[in-house]
Amino acid sequence: MQSKCFCPVCLDYLNDPVTTDCGHYFCDSCIRMSWKDLQDTFPCPVCQLARQEMRISANAQLGRLVDLAKHLHSSGSSKMARGEEHRHEDHRQGMSLFCEDDQALLCPLCARCLDLQCSVEEATSYHRQRLKYIKSLEKRLAKVQKLEVTHDRKILQLTKEARISILKSQLASEFEQLTQFVESEQEAALRRLAEEEKRLQQQLRANLEAYSDHIWALKDLRREVAERSVMSEEMPPSSVLSAQSIIRRFRDSISLDPHTAHPSLCVSKDKMSVTWGRKNPNLAGDPRPPEDAAELVVLGREGFSSGRHYWEMQVGAKPEWAVGVCSVAPSAQASRPLAAPKRCWTLQPQDGVYLAVGAWAVPLALRDQSAAIGIYLDWELGQLSFYNAASDRSHLHSFTEPFAQEFKPYFRVGRDCTPLSVGVGRA
Repeated sequence: MQSKCFCPVCLDYLNDPVTTDCGHYFCDSCIRMSWKDLQDTFPCPVCQLARQEMRISANAQLGRLVDLAKHLHSSGSSKMARGEEHRHEDHRQGMSLFCEDDQALLCPLCARCLDLQCSVEEATSYHRQRLKYIKSLEKRLAKVQKLEVTHDRKILQLTKEARISILKSQLASEFEQLTQFVESEQEAALRRLAEEEKRLQQQLRANLEAYSDHIWALKDLRREVAERSVMSEEMPPSSVLSAQSIIRRFRDSISLDPHTAHPSLCVSKDKMSVTWGRKNPNLAGDPRPPEDAAELVVLGREGFSSGRHYWEMQVGAKPEWAVGVCSVAPSAQASRPLAAPKRCWTLQPQDGVYLAVGAWAVPLALRDQSAAIGIYLDWELGQLSFYNAASDRSHLHSFTEPFAQEFKPYFRVGRDCTPLSVGVGRA
């Protein structure tokens, strides 16, 4: 037991002994000196168990035992070895008694004054028994401290695992929040892109409409400029047509197409005139509808889808006729169109006046009717004009609208025997 009274650091008797939580004893100054330069961890000099704090506690009882061990050692080794008895300096008696309260040796005289009857041998035997009991307690304390260290380690491990679990849970929660945020931002971005696309499409449609309106305005302006140019070049201020210029520049040779004629119409061999008759010798045996099933119409062989063209028709004194142009569908070019054409722009007499018939009929106020009609087509300009080709070449009427299909000359014959002929413009 005497070995417990020595410091494992300085190897001398314990001075102001302190105990660590792992159960080892040190001088207070020695343990503090060994931990002087440490900051984070403080290991035990004996078992090297590291702690985060300097946890030591003073052990006064061990200090008294160390003093007793020192006294016993000094008494047994020096005085008793020399046969000398330790005497009280004042009473001159041997120090043979021991005071439990003061933990000091006393002479019989001192003991009688204090009413103490404990001898040194009895005190030594008693304290030896206490030292044995303390040793047993120290062993138990060491086991308890070892269990405490193991428990602390388990607590640290469980705490670490709990922190890891909490961290995983936090990371999973943060990842889920981040995923929701990314999905929300993606949906918002897609909505913005859809709205921007819709806005751009609306803007594009508006721009296209504006461009289309601008193009039509330019076409109208070009048509007006071209019309004024033609009128200024080919018509004098009195609105009289300069026939020589038109005939010289735009005259076309027009002929009739017998395959487009009504069964009751007879086209001449030179294909320059047409006459109404009850029976058409050119189409004998042709199983086509009776006379009242369609208008008495024949078309020209030539088709126009560009350029400028002029031709004349000799109508004479025929009471019923119509001349002009019509649009023809592509599928009708290889067959015999007996029904009315798709669209027509014509000039015709009715009740003593002329009617210009297009999308609607426009009556024309004229002094007299002409025996020859001049027809002038400007396809790019979108203009169809009629002139008095028999006398003063005066302008009768003009249709102006954009053209998009092929046109063919159109001739409708009345039920009289006077022929309707293609005339040749005179210079």
